[in-house]
Amino acid sequence: DGSVDEVPNVARAYKAAGVPSIVVGDHNYGEGSSREHAAMEPRHLGVRAVIVKSFARIHETNLKKQGMLGLTFDNEADYDLIQVDDT
Repeated sequence: DGSVDEVPNVARAYKAAGVPSIVVGDHNYGEGSSREHAAMEPRHLGVRAVIVKSFARIHETNLKKQGMLGLTFDNEADYDLIQVDDT
């Protein structure tokens, strides 16, 4: 519908509606937070996968411990092809 909101609000609304989501990120995703809770939140909000250019080492390990699918782009240029309305 074109509406815009903050990520936590959208994630909660998607979860409540049963709509799975993914996270798309840039380089060194998860940097600055090695705490396991940083990896738990996406899972509890219904995120199915995290797709990034690269992960911070500890965060990638914590995502895996939470059963999250952590993926990196084989070709980093593909990151720029993703559009907000892609399905």
